[in-house]
Amino acid sequence: MMRGIWLFLILCVMTATCADAAKKKPRNLNNIKKEQQAARKAIQQTSEQITAKEQETRRTLNTLNSINAEIAEKEQQIKTLNTEVDSIDRHITALNDTIAEMQKHVEALKQSYAQSVKRIKMGREGSMSQLAFIFSSDSFLQAYRRMRYLKQFSKWREKKTADIANSQKEVEAMRDNLVAAQNDRNTTLTKINAAKTQLNLQQEQTSQLADNLKKESASLRKVLREKERQARELDRELERLIAEEQARQERLRKQEEERRLAEERRIAEEKRQAELAAAQSKKKKDSGKKSGTKRKPAKETAQAAPPKQPASSKPASTAKKAAPAANLPNVAESTRKLTGSFESNKGRLLFPVEGRYKIVRPFGRQKHPTLRHVTTDNSGIDIEAKPGAAARAIFAGKVSAVFRQPGFNTIVMIRHGQYLTIYANLGDISVKTGEEVKAGQTIGHIYVDTDDNNRSIMHFELRKEKIKLNPSAWVK
Repeated sequence: MMRGIWLFLILCVMTATCADAAKKKPRNLNNIKKEQQAARKAIQQTSEQITAKEQETRRTLNTLNSINAEIAEKEQQIKTLNTEVDSIDRHITALNDTIAEMQKHVEALKQSYAQSVKRIKMGREGSMSQLAFIFSSDSFLQAYRRMRYLKQFSKWREKKTADIANSQKEVEAMRDNLVAAQNDRNTTLTKINAAKTQLNLQQEQTSQLADNLKKESASLRKVLREKERQARELDRELERLIAEEQARQERLRKQEEERRLAEERRIAEEKRQAELAAAQSKKKKDSGKKSGTKRKPAKETAQAAPPKQPASSKPASTAKKAAPAANLPNVAESTRKLTGSFESNKGRLLFPVEGRYKIVRPFGRQKHPTLRHVTTDNSGIDIEAKPGAAARAIFAGKVSAVFRQPGFNTIVMIRHGQYLTIYANLGDISVKTGEEVKAGQTIGHIYVDTDDNNRSIMHFELRKEKIKLNPSAWVK
């Protein structure tokens, strides 16, 4: 019985093993290679999909920033137009008040004129004509006085008539101004309505884009983290370059100071030697007089006092030329002058981009206007311009560095005394390190991102050595 059970169990195990073996295909080298190729292809496709998703997220984010900048511009435009409407309304009110006052003035002039004419006619014995009024005089003197009176009365009438006509013209001119002001008001209101319509459309676009980004929150977080990492690397590189430049300037300053001190010591030593030689010469001369000896010839006297020569023409000229011999600038003086010129133009410096532009990311730590819980920190401003727009120096200075950085392409740093301007994300440049540039000079063109609908965005920074400043407060 037990033996039969064991035989049955062994038969079942063998049957199951054979079935599994029949199901499984033999794994040879070709099959393994095919499986590896399929796995690599799947990994590559997944990686491409992730990259494409990140690029799409980046494009959407840039588009959202661009539209937000346009919305801010439209809101400012509407605010300005509303201010214009308020000003026009005040002007219209003032015109209406003035017209009313002028109309009262005209009516008062007319009434005064009519009453004066009426009183004069009544005083001239009814409806007597001017000739009858003159010839009815009792004497020649009275006739003369009546002629003068009639002449003055005629001039008065002409003046009053002219006053009334001029006042009426002023009223008509004010009414024309009133009509023009009302037309301006209507035109401005039409602009406001058009701007509001466009603003509403743009706000709808931002809502849709924001919803799309929220759906891809993981990709958005990754893109934002990458941008922050690139910005930190740029900060570190800029701080390293600035520190190297400061150290180099400090070495130059110390060398110049050491050279100046050495020159002062040399001049002091020459002066001391000259004074010592003069004292020795005088001592010999005095001792010669006392001993009654003859005076030495002029040739010997000249030989006895050679140390006086360095204080005269030839050594003095050598001392004056010694300081600039190394061709080194006075760093402190040049910095002071450049800094003063740069600071005096605060708020009036050239904008770093030619043509139309919009600031898509402002300076400093900002909450995103559309995406809640998203905060960005910007060391400068991001400027979107037309594709391939020219970047220009905002002020005269010297190119202190040209380098490349991931995420920012080519970067140019220009020194203006103690101030530095940084132009990042350039596609090509037309300057080199050490070159002097003028205000408004083109230093390159902004990189055109073909993966982002040919968008051109330049990152611009302004610093006082390592201190970051808001460029919007300096450029115009």
